[in-house]
This record gives sequence, C-alpha cells and structure tokens, in this order.
Amino acid sequence: MDFRIVFYLSFSFLLITCGKATAQEVDYSNEYQIVANVTGLTELNISELRQRFKGKYYSWDKNIDVIIALPSSKHINAEEVSRIIYDKSFYGVKKFWLSLVFQGRFNAPNFFDSDDEIVDFISKNEGSIGFVSKKVAVPEKFVITLSQ
Repeated sequence: MDFRIVFYLSFSFLLITCGKATAQEVDYSNEYQIVANVTGLTELNISELRQRFKGKYYSWDKNIDVIIALPSSKHINAEEVSRIIYDKSFYGVKKFWLSLVFQGRFNAPNFFDSDDEIVDFISKNEGSIGFVSKKVAVPEKFVITLSQ
C-alpha cells in the first residue's frame, strides 16, 4: 500500500514538472505583437494583458469599452494564440467566451480569419485589442509593448 502512494506521488510530480510549458512560460515576443487602439496606451504587463483578454475589465481607464479581436478557426495561428493568451485550445476559448456572454458579463469578442483583418478592425475601433504576427505591418501608434 505504501509503495502505491509513493509511486503515485512520484509519478504525479514527474508529470507536473516535465509537462508542457504553460502560457506564461511561452516566449512569443519574437513571433507576435500586441495591437490596440487606446489613446495613450503604449505598454501592458502580461498580467494586465491576460486580464483584458479574459474579460476581467469592461473598459479602459478613459471609459472606453474593451473590444476583443481574436483569430477565428480559419486563422492559421488560432490554436497557438489561444494557447498563449488563454492556455486553452481554440474551442476552449470559444466555450470560455460563450459562458461570459451568456451570463451577460461581457460582449462577445470579434473573430477574424487573418492578421490583416485584425489590424484593420483595430485601426477602426477605439478600445479594441488584438494579438497578431510580427510579420504583419502595424502602424506604430497601435503597437503595445509588453513589460515584465
């Protein structure tokens, strides 16, 4: 009996310590950039970024509604972005948002098929925020740096 407990605890510890990296451990700074249309916003830390993307705050400091722009299922990076921001699969993210919207806690995010569509949407909608590849040209005034 004692052997089983020791084995179980050892195996559990091994799974936890050797498992895949969590979203917080992923270094995406070389591949992705944060874009937002919020006057005066130039920097966010990772905690603030995730809180915005997870609907914790309804508005920015200037009483402008937060509008989330996310990749759709047709987007080439949908799974990767979902893992980085939410630590969930794309469909896990959709389920998460359906729950928030159904409860009346937040407006539904906007889903787009390409990074260009996300950047175009953000440039036209004050308060919007998104996450796109660094390969996409983004006007400097919409680029948000990530602080520690």
